[in-house]
Amino acid sequence: MSADEKIRRAASLTRVHLLQGELNRIVLTITETQDDHRRFREDFPPVATERNYDLVILADILTDYYTCVETAFVRIAKTFENEIEERHWHKSLLERMTVEIPNVRVRAISDRTYRHLHELMRFRHFRRYYFNRRYDRERMSLLEKSFLESIPMVRTDLTNFSAFLEDLAGRIGRGTR
Repeated sequence: MSADEKIRRAASLTRVHLLQGELNRIVLTITETQDDHRRFREDFPPVATERNYDLVILADILTDYYTCVETAFVRIAKTFENEIEERHWHKSLLERMTVEIPNVRVRAISDRTYRHLHELMRFRHFRRYYFNRRYDRERMSLLEKSFLESIPMVRTDLTNFSAFLEDLAGRIGRGTR
């Protein structure tokens, strides 16, 4: 093996290990967000009220969660595809995570996970660009349900993707792809 090949292999292995570390950190942040949500619900049980401040706090939790998950997807895309489309990039990035790229990477999330995350992405977009802090309680309840249902799915999907990375690191280390 040439010196250039050794350098390329070491660089590839480093990128894979770096992505594994980033995904592990993101999974920890998801756990912290889930804990924040649990404490929030202990203080603010979901009850119908004219006051909106509980929904403002819930909106923060939901958008922070989606942003955290999206960060994982950005890291995956940069590691394997090396580009993110500029137009509608949030939507195309999420869609791309459901796609296996043969001989490159496995899919990052299941279709079921995608459906929950798509709703949360749409809400984050609404929240960022329309500045309406009067939230519909029923809609927020549905989003909260998607959030809660998506957490174990995202964890499983990212764990599966990390297992793929571990296998890939082994193949890079052995000189096979």
